[in-house]
Amino acid sequence: MAAIGLLCGDASDRETLALISGEAGHQVRGVARLPEAVELLRESRPRLMLIVDSPQSDAEALLREILRVAPLMPVVVALTERDATRAVRLMRTGAAEVVAPPWTREALSACLAKASRLPGTAYSVARMPRRPSAAVYFFAVLAFFAAAFGTLSLQRQQRQRQEALARKDHWDLPTRHPAGMAFDAGRLWVADWYTQSLYSHDPATLVLDRIVHFTDETPVALAFGADAVWTVSASGRIDRRMKDDKLTPVQTYLDAAPNTLGMAFDGLYVWTCDSRQHKIHKHLLDADLSTVASYKYPGSSPAALVWDGRSLWSLDAGNRELVRHNLERPDEAVEKISLAEYQDGRHRPVGLAWDGERFWSVGETIPKESGPARVYRHSILGLK
Repeated sequence: MAAIGLLCGDASDRETLALISGEAGHQVRGVARLPEAVELLRESRPRLMLIVDSPQSDAEALLREILRVAPLMPVVVALTERDATRAVRLMRTGAAEVVAPPWTREALSACLAKASRLPGTAYSVARMPRRPSAAVYFFAVLAFFAAAFGTLSLQRQQRQRQEALARKDHWDLPTRHPAGMAFDAGRLWVADWYTQSLYSHDPATLVLDRIVHFTDETPVALAFGADAVWTVSASGRIDRRMKDDKLTPVQTYLDAAPNTLGMAFDGLYVWTCDSRQHKIHKHLLDADLSTVASYKYPGSSPAALVWDGRSLWSLDAGNRELVRHNLERPDEAVEKISLAEYQDGRHRPVGLAWDGERFWSVGETIPKESGPARVYRHSILGLK
């Protein structure tokens, strides 16, 4: 009996596949969402994963994220509609098997058995002559040089892969509803309003390594300080949180920042941008997070704020550009830099972060939900 994980958003389909797999002798643990599947992979370590491809659940995005978290995990995809082209695309993406409807016990059992079967490795003992001949020495030297050249070749390939990663400047995310982003301790955090979660990624590969889910709020922006995490919910509530595993809130400010899409912390003040009033607000770190000043936004549509250690920057979603503000008069733009990555109109920028050397941004696909969100790492050329 093999323990398998089942990722399916539709409760009826999940129950059907769990029943068929159970009848085939497998122990099934079903989950409805990707974050739950990631936790399942880390905690239970199933023998394989079974996911469902449907108009509401893109198996390609789910498959890529599962293989990022568990690269050697066999993944079987169950289609809800017969589509040979779709099946070939999923196999190229990394699916071990694809099963087409109708889902029968025979077809599903065969796919699960084939995906979970790993070939063994055979070993044999070779008897060496008591007195090695010249041929033995020759082949030993030949094997040594072959191993040396093989090691050099592997090192070169690894170096080429690292250089390719260093040159890469954009990645697709497993989610489609980004709402903000920030850097902290070498990790890139992205907020998603639809799943009500914060996702931590390795900035070198964008591999997902941590998920923090909020049960009672919808995060739309976040910022990190030296000893705290600041989040803003869709209701305008601001929470100051501990940097622990659950990002436990230690102080809450109700209705402190309505209509907020961006937030930054400069070490002394909290800055927020109001998307409806087109204003930037400066908050004092007191018991009420009081607004000490408000400034008209010098652009089209503010979507995010970030502090780079010297200046306050905003992301203008309307003009698709970065705006550096005069810290004394934030309603004055000192510099504007167009973001070429968004000029084709395929993505709308919604989040901005600074890693100490470069700006990063995240954009949602246009039209909404037509594809995965995309993260861009921008060049520092042109910044002063």
